[in-house]
Amino acid sequence: MIHVVKATGETEVFSADKLQRSIHRAGVPDSLQNQLLIHIQKRLYDNITTSEIYRHITEFLETSHPFAKSKYNLKQAIMALGPSGYAFEDFVSEILRTQEYQTVVRATLNGNCIAHEIDVVAEKDNKRIMIEAKFHNLSGTKTKIHVILYTKARFDDVKQKNNIHEAWLVTNTKTTTDVIDYALCMNLKVISWSYPEGGSLRDLVEKSGLTPITSSTVLSLNQKQTLLENHIVLCRDISNNPSILDLVVLDEEKRKEVLSEIQFICTKT
Repeated sequence: MIHVVKATGETEVFSADKLQRSIHRAGVPDSLQNQLLIHIQKRLYDNITTSEIYRHITEFLETSHPFAKSKYNLKQAIMALGPSGYAFEDFVSEILRTQEYQTVVRATLNGNCIAHEIDVVAEKDNKRIMIEAKFHNLSGTKTKIHVILYTKARFDDVKQKNNIHEAWLVTNTKTTTDVIDYALCMNLKVISWSYPEGGSLRDLVEKSGLTPITSSTVLSLNQKQTLLENHIVLCRDISNNPSILDLVVLDEEKRKEVLSEIQFICTKT
């Protein structure tokens, strides 16, 4: 029996089915999925880390398809939206807009006691929601209880004056169990990377079809950072308006390569 060590230090039994689902839902081309699974299984050993499995996956994809790696690294791409959390706030806002919410990011709301900057305010069907978008850029980091506690405190202060009906905590990592317990007790909503089932951040991203520009393996780190600083967060933005690439220095050949990759990323499989 092979055990896998997760980024949190916890271990679990390796599951070929789980890896197969991960590969499939990431949009890896069908023709490569079984080959990739066999490639990984040949390299397993007891207490292998998830980061090493991920490295083997990306190495295989780099040599098998020019852009397949860019679709597999969704979780890492979201973590690369940092170091600040502003791009993640924009990303959460865009996901909600695909669900017909009207959104405002970094809104200042006056409460009964003090003014608060709310990461995202979303409205739909005459219901207003304040959202705390908690971003982490380190794998294995969990969102802890103090975050949901101050989310509740802000909600209590602003809800009456601003007609806020709900408070949500959205995070790109997992949470500690007491965060979920407290949220359920206080009627708050939590959306983490893998919670709740069917409505997690990973699920919402996949349903929306939105992919952050940090998924690109062709653009350099500096080029991606330049785009983020100009509030260009989504691959879709470049696909819809290629002139956005004028913000970064690219020769014609590299520009064509970027656009080919972006088209591949934006194509649902």
